[in-house]
Amino acid sequence: MFKAVFFDMGGTLSTQEPTRENVVQDYLRSKGYNFDLRRIRLAYLAADLAFYDWAAKIPLAERTEAAYQSLLQQYHRTFLHHLPLSGDGWPEEMIALFQANVKRRHNVLYPDVRPALTALREHGLRLGIVSNWDLSLEAHVQELGLAPYLDTVVGSMAVGSEKPQARIFQIALAQVGVTPAEALHVGDVYTADVLGARAAGLVPVLIDRYDLQPQADCLRLRSLEELPAIIAAGR
Repeated sequence: MFKAVFFDMGGTLSTQEPTRENVVQDYLRSKGYNFDLRRIRLAYLAADLAFYDWAAKIPLAERTEAAYQSLLQQYHRTFLHHLPLSGDGWPEEMIALFQANVKRRHNVLYPDVRPALTALREHGLRLGIVSNWDLSLEAHVQELGLAPYLDTVVGSMAVGSEKPQARIFQIALAQVGVTPAEALHVGDVYTADVLGARAAGLVPVLIDRYDLQPQADCLRLRSLEELPAIIAAGR
């Protein structure tokens, strides 16, 4: 019987408007390259997965600025390789664009978020966020009006552990008072969200709104509004 659902934040509940994919698409068009949004999303997915592979190997306390800058270079080489697009100067230009995007806050919720959270609350579920995020996570939750739906908010920088490590999930479980088998975790990054939740004993659910990861070996949703039916079936 499921008693709690945890959610990732960015890419699962909140996003930027305009999205990074739209910003990059417009930028590349200005350079004479016409890539559709699906191809750009797939390239970002490949780069995101590579990033989380790196992050999983290096503890938070050991991530130097030099290592991070090197990672940015590799991140954008991976992104460009999967478009595909190559040539001198591209990683530097893309890093500048990436950094500009990072400074833009996630300013909207996906349209399926409030209906899903409302329905889950009506089912008596305890709800929380488990996210790799800086110390602004609590403020971000407040700004987007999510606080009334939630029982806990657990951010990686605040607790010193990040997905896919088990400890960040264990903290969230303890705060809402459920066992791993009684909880689901929903996120958009397979490496962090699915593998992390599974290793901690939670049921992983991948939110894949654009159908980019059909091979995923877990529950996969195109909309968060599918969650209540899944939970009802599990109860």
